[in-house]
Amino acid sequence: MDEVIRAAAALAVVMGLVAALAALLRGGGPGGAMAVLLDFLVAAGLLRLSLAQTWTAIAVATLTIVIRKVVVAGFSLRTRPAAPLPAGSD
Repeated sequence: MDEVIRAAAALAVVMGLVAALAALLRGGGPGGAMAVLLDFLVAAGLLRLSLAQTWTAIAVATLTIVIRKVVVAGFSLRTRPAAPLPAGSD
């Protein structure tokens, strides 16, 4: 059973890379592609966590989820264009 879970985790990583590339090429932008990739990496981490059940594995899974949240939040921030200067304020 361990081999099946390890293979599924590796498959999740490969599928994440493929899906992220597809999202990027389909116009999802880097933020969308990164979100897709990180979702698959979280899935792979949780599969590995089901095998290890150690505090280190739990910390790695937690860190992956936190990184995913921070990266997606960073990409979703929209920068506001600067307001034009009034005429004659050079």
